Amino acid sequence: MGQTILLNNLLSIEKITATNKVMLTDKQLTYYRTIGDLSADTLIEQLVAQEGISFLRSLMPFLADFKKLDFSGQPQLLQGFLRQNSTYPDLFNKKELIRATDFYRQNQQTIGLILGLYALPYCYLGADGARVLYLSERIRKDTYNRLIETGSFLKAVMNYDNWTSQRIFAICTKVRLMHAAIRYFTLHSQQWDMAWGYPINQEDMLGTNLAFSLVVLKGMRKLGYSIDNAYQRAYLHTWNAIGFLLGVDKAILLANEQDAIGVERLIAARQFRQSAESQALTDSLMKAIRNISPNELTANLLQAQSRFLLGEKYAEMLGVKETNIPANLLKVYNLTSVVLARFF
Repeated sequence: MGQTILLNNLLSIEKITATNKVMLTDKQLTYYRTIGDLSADTLIEQLVAQEGISFLRSLMPFLADFKKLDFSGQPQLLQGFLRQNSTYPDLFNKKELIRATDFYRQNQQTIGLILGLYALPYCYLGADGARVLYLSERIRKDTYNRLIETGSFLKAVMNYDNWTSQRIFAICTKVRLMHAAIRYFTLHSQQWDMAWGYPINQEDMLGTNLAFSLVVLKGMRKLGYSIDNAYQRAYLHTWNAIGFLLGVDKAILLANEQDAIGVERLIAARQFRQSAESQALTDSLMKAIRNISPNELTANLLQAQSRFLLGEKYAEMLGVKETNIPANLLKVYNLTSVVLARFF
């Protein structure tokens, strides 16, 4: 069902070419909202036809484990997909990777803080995209383990050794296939309306990539960091390479920060709005953070920092409540960032 719709869209709408360097337009993003990841989605359909739906369900824990990277015990379909997707994209630059992983290592706790309090809830603002997360229940009902999973992924892709050893291909293939599996379950749930776009579509995938890269850099600046242009460029470049390995069409990966800022704002204008699903996901996230906080003061400070990073408009849309923490304490992140270190 999903692939038929996807192929019809491919035939009926002009595709942006891989050489396109112009900032994406509203019309182009509307097109990319209609497609997922054709090769990964096709593989999942073939896998279900060959092994059955119960096998796909049993595969999910393996796909979420970034320590077990050996595919040799998996069906040939999965092994073949990994082999076919184990090459670096043309845009890959090793020097930029070295700078990006150095930058992450130097700022790991702060990046973890920003990811948990800013980038993740920022993703939830995309109301239609948040529906997939809400329906899958993976985040809403098991938030703690999903945060551990996200943190493990971040640490894995920001580990230089995983790139030189080529473990990066198995890591990203796992996430790519997990997304394809969630698409499959969503499309067959009889709860999905295509008016919301294709589940985990290219626009939402690009938005998530920008949340993990551009929005993290924005958050660091909000906390008073001055980021060298070379590190900024390297971090965005490396997340472009990661995005490619995760199945984002290379035609929509942004070449520079100026284009990234423009597209991030356009996606926000198109997709961000208040929704029950977005608020439920944010509430689960805030409860998980509050549950691991050593005391009420730290929990309130973390929540206040989330409001500060998101800004009042977005915080209100997501239902992040105000606390009694004074505004002059909101940049005091060194102590509270340790709390989220267990995740990121």
